[in-house]
Amino acid sequence: MDFINQQIYTDGSYFVLQIPKYCPQCGAVNNPITNVLNRQNVKTSDKNELIVTASHYCNACDKAHLTVQLEVSDGSYVIKVVYPETQPSSLPEEISTLSPRFVKIYGDSEAAEQRGATELAGTGYRSALEILIKDYALKYIETDKEQVAKLSLSSAIEKYFSGDSFNAAEVVRILGNDYTHWVQQYDFNLSQLKAYLDIFVGHIKMQVMLKDPIVSRRKS
Repeated sequence: MDFINQQIYTDGSYFVLQIPKYCPQCGAVNNPITNVLNRQNVKTSDKNELIVTASHYCNACDKAHLTVQLEVSDGSYVIKVVYPETQPSSLPEEISTLSPRFVKIYGDSEAAEQRGATELAGTGYRSALEILIKDYALKYIETDKEQVAKLSLSSAIEKYFSGDSFNAAEVVRILGNDYTHWVQQYDFNLSQLKAYLDIFVGHIKMQVMLKDPIVSRRKS
């Protein structure tokens, strides 16, 4: 998790606290309203140290995250604990509107990844891919929901995509499936799977923007 500094004024003094660069709740660039909840000297090992507990209210999602910080110099602090401890990516608005469930599963998978649960994350990213593909197909390609629902992920990729988008989706499908096997067939890192998923997400964003342009030519 990356951090930036934020200067605050409280109890007649200025303090420089650290905050997560991105909101741990929603992934937006962080510019929170920070409140110091508690400042006290705590004996750690052989010395007393000044500890600050602070809440940070995100302007984007209106949710708070918490930090525990240690003074390292007069009025300056560094983060020792963040809650929530995970930090979600900020997905494009076009994707959030098209497929809210994809966003939820992607975020859950990312949280598992950040906690070191790569097996769960890998299968989660694969499930998220299927949700996104079928939501996209139902809105822009198919009119029959049952037709979309009965397709396997492999069949959906083959039916609705080609070229680079097909290749990116296939990598995610194959590597995601590999996490469910007793003996894995491929030697790869989860970051590689996620990179191809992000490529595919970018493709879907582009398609949504082209299919639903914010302006169009007026009919004469």
